[in-house]
Amino acid sequence: MRLRLILRLLWAFIFATFALIYSELIPQIPGAHPTLVRAVVTVFAAWVGYIIFPDFAHWIKLISLTTSNFFVHRVSQELMNQLMRLPRARLPFGFAQGQQTPQIGSVQLTRPLILDTSSIIDGRILDIAKTGFIGGLILVPNFVLTELQQVSDSKDDLKRQRGRRGFQTVEELKKLKSLRLEIWDKQQSGTEVDDKLISLAKSLHGKILTTDFNLNKVATLSNIQVLNINDLANAVKTITIPGESLEIKVVHLGKDSNQGVGYLPDGTMAVVTDAADSIGKTIKIETTKTIQIPQGRMIFGKKIN
Repeated sequence: MRLRLILRLLWAFIFATFALIYSELIPQIPGAHPTLVRAVVTVFAAWVGYIIFPDFAHWIKLISLTTSNFFVHRVSQELMNQLMRLPRARLPFGFAQGQQTPQIGSVQLTRPLILDTSSIIDGRILDIAKTGFIGGLILVPNFVLTELQQVSDSKDDLKRQRGRRGFQTVEELKKLKSLRLEIWDKQQSGTEVDDKLISLAKSLHGKILTTDFNLNKVATLSNIQVLNINDLANAVKTITIPGESLEIKVVHLGKDSNQGVGYLPDGTMAVVTDAADSIGKTIKIETTKTIQIPQGRMIFGKKIN
């Protein structure tokens, strides 16, 4: 607080000095003493400088952060491009020199992956990270951990278990050598958690990883890159073509009385005609069509006798 007061006074002094210098250019006002006019202008300028300092400092901070991130991104990108052009020595077993070193480059340095509460509670981020599909810098904002703590302290037993599982996920991510997880403890503008995530992603040129549909839409409209785990899960589900044969276990009835419903190992739903009498059995089916729904792919087929 003392430093802030000193800076505000210094800013007021600078404004007052400029006002005092340029007040000599003010034409003489009939009936007003020139010295009094200069004094009023000087005091007013000092007051303006004292008042606008917080907004000015925030503006300077934002511009500086954005500019520095832009130049770091450009420099690291150019450095990475130059490194990729350098010849690499070949080592035994076909490994290139430096292949086992940690990932470097503009993506890891200047475009961190920011986790939201839903992706941490979901837990699949840990399995994805273990496969090596993501790496580099992972940020977990402090306000996300606060929201996760609120879920962990819930009176609802299911929510409490999900919150605690989220903290376990964060601890396991810290142990992975393929990435670097850091807690972002700086203050961020915004009232809601989603607003703060979007503001943070903008200031750091980062990407948000989530399973939240609404956050996905809002962030996309704000020109922020979003990685949705549900979209990834749908993208890697089994693709079948009409006429292909599959084996599936029928687990319950469909909407029609003659339909049976089963699921592939990846969770894809399969609706089978004339399979209502095969509940609990593993049968062979022939795919008739595949459709895309918001929850993923759905397969329709007929029972092969």
